Amino acid sequence: MEAEAYLNGILPRSDSALNIGSAWLKGRETSESYHKALEKETKEFIELQKNLGLDFIFDGQLFWDDFLRPIASALKLHAEGSNADENAVTRQIYTNTFYRKPLILKKLEKAEKPLNDDRFLDLIPSGKKKVILPSPFALAYLSGGIHKNEDGTIKNDAFIEALFDIAKVLNKEAKRLEREKNVSFIQFNEPCMCYAEETKGFVYNTAKSLQIATENIKVITSLHLYNGDASKFLPGIANYPVDRIGLDAYNTDLNKFSNGNFDKFLELGVVNSKNSLIEEPETLAKYAKQAIEKINPQGLALVPNRPLELVPQEIAKKKIESLAKARELLN
Repeated sequence: MEAEAYLNGILPRSDSALNIGSAWLKGRETSESYHKALEKETKEFIELQKNLGLDFIFDGQLFWDDFLRPIASALKLHAEGSNADENAVTRQIYTNTFYRKPLILKKLEKAEKPLNDDRFLDLIPSGKKKVILPSPFALAYLSGGIHKNEDGTIKNDAFIEALFDIAKVLNKEAKRLEREKNVSFIQFNEPCMCYAEETKGFVYNTAKSLQIATENIKVITSLHLYNGDASKFLPGIANYPVDRIGLDAYNTDLNKFSNGNFDKFLELGVVNSKNSLIEEPETLAKYAKQAIEKINPQGLALVPNRPLELVPQEIAKKKIESLAKARELLN
């Protein structure tokens, strides 16, 4: 089995870019200066992934203020007369970072503009272009609006309708990316399923939403689960309508995957994105080899356990280098 390695979510901006962004908000810098800094760092991250020979490459999403903001903007998931940048600031699950909570105030239809920022895709070689989007469940669960009660609890029927509407929008975007941008890989990030107790009541509909989101597309698809133990979804998770399943190896009980109930391509989250310790490639490779022997998946990719946005940029780069080296050692 030839192992792969690639990344799976927003990468961190440098201290310099963050300082320019802060100065811009205070009127001491221009937006052009800030965006120029982010463009430079985006290109550097793309080159780093190329030079390390990662199997799929994405742009790092440095222009995404949080992993839902561009989606909320494109779908106008905000109050009338407002914008996505003015939605309520909400703490992200399991972290000390925040996002602007989208608001679903009416039935979702088509997006006003592409959900994904395509400006850097042409810098990525054909056959390696990867795009990362939120899963239907994550966007529905992390949004407020007509599918929630005043206390934030879920209205079942309205939630399912919103879930399927989101999936249809994501499917249109996936088809556009495949058709217009020659994208090879679309990943759906899922930080909520392993964390939220409400997930238990929506397992069937979550799977159905993914079926809608991936319908009639030929690109590789994956669902990356983090912020909890993915083994709770066994054995059904192996039948989810995506090509690959990603999990957080630091929070998932891999022993439960060892009885032949996971016949799928596995994305193993071996690099810890929640601390600044640089993992030794030899340790990662040894752990991955043990996982292969225990789980015997259809294929294996080494990935971070969640997006690397929580660590300093220089630490993130070293972690990416360790990931690439571990793949070499494993192979």
